[in-house]
Amino acid sequence: MSLKVREILELAETKGCSLAAGKGGLDRVVRFVDCMEIPDMKAWMRPNVFYITTGYTYSNSEEEIIQLIQDLYDAKAAALATKYKYIGCSLDAAIKVADELQFPLILWPEDLPFIEMNYLVMEALIKSQNNLMDSMQSQIKRYNQREMDQRLFVDLLTGNIAHDEEENYRIKEQRWPVPPYQIIYIEVDRIKQKLHELREEEAQERIEKIENLIREAFTGEQVVVLSNNGTFQCILKRTRDKEIGADYFEAIQSEICEKTGYRATIGVSRAEDTYKRFGQAYQDARDAVEIAVCQNLESRVLCIEDAGFWKILKKISKQDMCREFVEEKLNAFIEYDQENERELLETLEALVNNLGARNVTANALHLHRNTLMYRIKKIENQTGYDLSDPNSILELAFALRIMKFMK
Repeated sequence: MSLKVREILELAETKGCSLAAGKGGLDRVVRFVDCMEIPDMKAWMRPNVFYITTGYTYSNSEEEIIQLIQDLYDAKAAALATKYKYIGCSLDAAIKVADELQFPLILWPEDLPFIEMNYLVMEALIKSQNNLMDSMQSQIKRYNQREMDQRLFVDLLTGNIAHDEEENYRIKEQRWPVPPYQIIYIEVDRIKQKLHELREEEAQERIEKIENLIREAFTGEQVVVLSNNGTFQCILKRTRDKEIGADYFEAIQSEICEKTGYRATIGVSRAEDTYKRFGQAYQDARDAVEIAVCQNLESRVLCIEDAGFWKILKKISKQDMCREFVEEKLNAFIEYDQENERELLETLEALVNNLGARNVTANALHLHRNTLMYRIKKIENQTGYDLSDPNSILELAFALRIMKFMK
């Protein structure tokens, strides 16, 4: 948050000052102010200093004022403010060189005392420093809040809070929602890769920007937004007299996608009445995201209460017997599909999704029925299954759905 010459000029113009030359240098940074009333100041010139002079010392010749401006430019000074009275005869030459160098040259009126001009710049610098300090304090406060929120999140997740009194105190201190609450888990496509491509400071800025967008999307709601490795976790206050359904979260997802340019998948836990179930609520929200991806839902939004038997499939998919079942039923078929047409697996999935109905499957795949029957025959030859048998359809449907969680 640096003070620039243009900001000082705006203040100075209220006192009758004007820019004589060097408009292209108005974005030069000002960090100090100094006075110049002795000849040959070159050795004491410093970068980012706004210099003020009556011009009397440099009124002897045109060469002196030209050399002064050149020296200030070489020293990376910010600007020069002077009176017309003493450099008037050399003003045209001064303007010419200042414009060539894009070095700001400001004239202040004869009736404006030197001390008032100096005070104007000093006051602007002090305000700038105060604003900088306020900004730093605000950043420190946000950082501390983020750290405390992350620590409370982890402690609730791991059950690391032993006493109700500590839990209640920390939730109140951190201004987290009083139960009931829901956890909303948001996974943003490709964001992890994008963050890895950025410098650490840029990545943090991008994360904070997305966090703020998510907070804004929950307009009027009490919500805590956290992030971890490119995913975002929200703790949303629920009230018993207000229903929030999937359409509400779909609207939030659309807003996130529109404002970030990335597609987001949202998983929503049940409403919980106690933070003792925080770990379960978090797992439910994560499971909902994974199930939404496996189901290839068009909206990419799923409340865990609407996940149905997919919750059971997700839970048992890690068991060895399920892995063995999938390998037995599908491995040889998948290998054949990868080495050949690469279309039979898609056909099989469509067929089992439509409970073996040929005409419905053909329409879903935009195939002629004869083409579909040809593919079904190849699948039967490869797997040994009779795809007109309901039990075969059921077994393959189970294996295909379990396989989605194993990828």
